[in-house]
Amino acid sequence: MSLDYLSSHSLHKSDWPWTNQQQDCISKTANISTYPRISIITPSYNQGIFIEETIRSVLLQGYPNLEYIIIDGGSTDNTVDIINKYEPSIYYWVSEPDNGQTHAINKGLAKATGDIIAYINSDDYYLPGTLLKVAEHFHQFPDTDLLHGVCRYVNQQGEKIGEQFGDIQTLEEILDLWDVWWKKRQFVQPEVFWTRRISEKIGFLKEELTFVMDYDYWCRIIQADGLVRKIDSELSCFRCTEHQKSNQNLKVAAELLHLIQPLLWSSSTIISLQKRCLLQGNWLYQAVFLEQVKMSIQSNDRKQKRYAKLLKIILTNPQILLSSGFVNRIKSLLKNNVHWMD
Repeated sequence: MSLDYLSSHSLHKSDWPWTNQQQDCISKTANISTYPRISIITPSYNQGIFIEETIRSVLLQGYPNLEYIIIDGGSTDNTVDIINKYEPSIYYWVSEPDNGQTHAINKGLAKATGDIIAYINSDDYYLPGTLLKVAEHFHQFPDTDLLHGVCRYVNQQGEKIGEQFGDIQTLEEILDLWDVWWKKRQFVQPEVFWTRRISEKIGFLKEELTFVMDYDYWCRIIQADGLVRKIDSELSCFRCTEHQKSNQNLKVAAELLHLIQPLLWSSSTIISLQKRCLLQGNWLYQAVFLEQVKMSIQSNDRKQKRYAKLLKIILTNPQILLSSGFVNRIKSLLKNNVHWMD
């Protein structure tokens, strides 16, 4: 794939991916069929300020067996003009109204034919050589179902502000929001790749989810006995912006808690009894106890009524006693002689 037909659009940017030089990482005489086809999907809506960087980071990989798909939701800014510039190198694209980001990704998945699949949002971008590293890993370890690496956090200007190297392999780990996911061991979406094999097994993303459709998808991959591996290499950049969905922490947490509740109580979820009870306790503390605290304060309940509600929660759900958050709260309040609901 050549982007020689493009001239540099920016007089002020010369670093990746604004260079016109694609990655010279694969021999020009290489047989394309020896490289697994990689399908990359970009959902987009009114991201003209960032999408060109995303597109270039995909196309300039220099990967010979690439299938790039862009699903735009009918943007009214300059997004379509930008996509049109790169149309000769895009496998499929469309701009039409859709039902949101997850619907757009699913439309892309329905078009994808690659052996390896990923999606990258229109404000994020891949780093040089990412697709070759991914292909080499799947060639060396063909039993891998989900692969992730290191994700670089960047600000709106593309400057590095941190990085994340996830560490999750089992269902017990990914369901543990408290000591794993929220303790900096989580996956970050643009660093994750998976196989068509596992995708056909679990189906599409759940469109009823607004914030955590990717987390749910990864859970289902692991539930389906998908093998997770990682590579110690920066693969992608996640752009932190003021208005992105992942910044809505309370809503994201609420959707995560709602999602995992049936999994924690279902006998079909294969995790140890000890871990199940611990996770149930943590869930009860955050989703039941803290909500009860909030409602009691709003209702201005008397002390006796508040204690009665506490006792009822404990008697009905004794697993809550396993929650370190619950135990520490009670210890702290007793030590300081503070009302448990204050």
